[in-house]
Amino acid sequence: MPRRLPPLNSLRAFEAAARHGSFVDAADELAVTPSAISQQVKTLEDWLGCTLFRRLPRGLAATPEARAYLPSLSEALDTMEAATKSVMEKPDSRQLTVTCLASFGAQWLTPRLHRFNERHPDIDVLLATFDRIVDLEREDVDIAIRYGIHDVPNHLIEELGYDELGIVCSPDLIKHPTHPVRELKDIAHHPLLHDSDARKVEQLSWEGFLKRLDLLGIVDPDPGPRFSDSHMMIQSCIAGRGIMIGRSLLIQDALEQGVLAAPFGMPFNSAPHRYRMAMLPDALENPKIAAFRQWIYDELGLTPPEY
Repeated sequence: MPRRLPPLNSLRAFEAAARHGSFVDAADELAVTPSAISQQVKTLEDWLGCTLFRRLPRGLAATPEARAYLPSLSEALDTMEAATKSVMEKPDSRQLTVTCLASFGAQWLTPRLHRFNERHPDIDVLLATFDRIVDLEREDVDIAIRYGIHDVPNHLIEELGYDELGIVCSPDLIKHPTHPVRELKDIAHHPLLHDSDARKVEQLSWEGFLKRLDLLGIVDPDPGPRFSDSHMMIQSCIAGRGIMIGRSLLIQDALEQGVLAAPFGMPFNSAPHRYRMAMLPDALENPKIAAFRQWIYDELGLTPPEY
């Protein structure tokens, strides 16, 4: 037996008007004119054979019939919306898209990602590496991990911590046959490796770094190869091609493996620049995003904030 239902547009117009108590506000919600809302409500009243609103000089008064009708109708529309969203979800519902800088992705995230896969075999991470600011409201990205100081309006931003900074080189340079690196001034005998992007940040530029070490005038901060990607600079440093300003998170594995060394420790902090994770305000309602966020904090040895 076919269902006997009123026109959907009339139901939506009535439900919005009843919730707001106003044709004007309902029109704003549904992106139509107040007169269109009024006409749709009139169509529904004719179809039902009863009056739903009493029109007053300063608004609307729902009739007993309207008040009885509204809860069930709102619930039905919510159910329809949820069902529609489930159909419209992207086909690969397993996928979680994460974006980060290439250096962070190559040096820290990718070597650990297998542990997330083992913990959550039902989630497939798509890792995209680029450094531009991401608008998560408009782009098909779930989480953005960035390094810097900039806020992203209308996003949930969580702090993941600062880098420790220090002079880093290959162990071979420490025992170099003619110019071993035993004292800070010894780095003057070896090329300085420059991160071309980090040079804009005083803490990560050789000039600013040498100033903090009181080595300006002893070591020239300008010569040396430039790299547009920290990953390439790290690989050059591992190969013994020079000395770099090491960032603890990016070189953690290389230090543990003994292919890089920090002969004078990591005495400085990258503040105010730090790692940050950006999500949409309601992102943690998504189990995939919540799972990846928790895993990131676990890997960093941190406790996520509670809301």
